[in-house]
Amino acid sequence: MTGLVKQLQEKTGFSESEAMIADYLLTHFRMLPGMSTRQLAKETFTSSAAIVRFSQKLGFGGYTEFRVKFLAEMMRYIERPHGDDLVMTDRDSVHSLLDKVTSIELDAIKDTRTMLDPADFVRALTLLNKTNHIDFYATDNNLDIANMAASSFIMANKCSTVHPAMTMQYLQATGAPKDHVAFFISRTGENRMLLDIAHLLKLRGNSIILLTAAPNSSLASMAEVVFPVATVKSMEELGPRVFLMTAKYVTDILFAVLMTRVDYKNAQQKEQWLNKHFYY
Repeated sequence: MTGLVKQLQEKTGFSESEAMIADYLLTHFRMLPGMSTRQLAKETFTSSAAIVRFSQKLGFGGYTEFRVKFLAEMMRYIERPHGDDLVMTDRDSVHSLLDKVTSIELDAIKDTRTMLDPADFVRALTLLNKTNHIDFYATDNNLDIANMAASSFIMANKCSTVHPAMTMQYLQATGAPKDHVAFFISRTGENRMLLDIAHLLKLRGNSIILLTAAPNSSLASMAEVVFPVATVKSMEELGPRVFLMTAKYVTDILFAVLMTRVDYKNAQQKEQWLNKHFYY
C-alpha cells in the first residue's frame, strides 16, 4: 500500500474536518485534477486555508504539490488495491522477484516524474550554458552516476571532473574557478563531507545543482537547482539501487536537454568518430 493513501485511510492524528477531507479525496479522487482549493473546500464543508494546512500537515508545500503526489499514488493503488507487499524474502520465487523488482523500479520512475518540475531543467540549463565545466561531488555508489553523467555530458560539450577520493574533492572545491558548476549527488542531502564542500563552494561563489531524495535537506538549502528523485527506504526494497536508477533518469533528461542546444552537425561528427575508433 502506498504511504500517502495509507495515511488518508488510517486518519491517524486527523481532526474531524481533516478526516472529512481524507474521505472525500479517497472517494472522489477522479474529480481532483480539475478541482481548485476553493472547490474542494466547498465539497468538504471546510475552507481553502484548511485544505492548504491539510496538505502541509502531510508534508507538502501546498495543495498543488499534494494533489500531484496523491493522484500518482492513487493510480498505483488502484492497480494493487490490496497493497501487495514488495519486500523481498527467501520465500520468493524467481517469478515473484521479477514482478516485485519491476514494480518497485517502475513506481520509482513514475514517482520521480511527478516530482520533477520542467522549470528546474530550464534553470539548470541557464547555469550550464554559462560554463564549459562541471565538477561532480558524490560518495560511494553515487560516483557511478557521476561518472555516467560525465561521460554523456561531454557529448554536449561539457567537460566534467569526477574524483573518487574525498580528499581530491575537497581540493577541487578549494580551487574551482567561479564559472565551474558544482553538481552534487546525495540521497540524504546530509552527508557531512559534502556539506563542508558545499559551504566552501558557496563562499567562493560557485553555483550548485543537487540530485537528492531529500529536497528539504541541508544540501538542498544551498543549491540553486534541486532535482528531487524518488527512492525506497529499506535495503530489502533495493533502496540505494533505486536511488541510483532514478538519479540516472534525471541525468539522462538533463543530457537530452543539453543535446538539443548543441550544434547537431558537430555532435554527429563526434559520435561518428567515436563509433569508428572505439568499440564498446
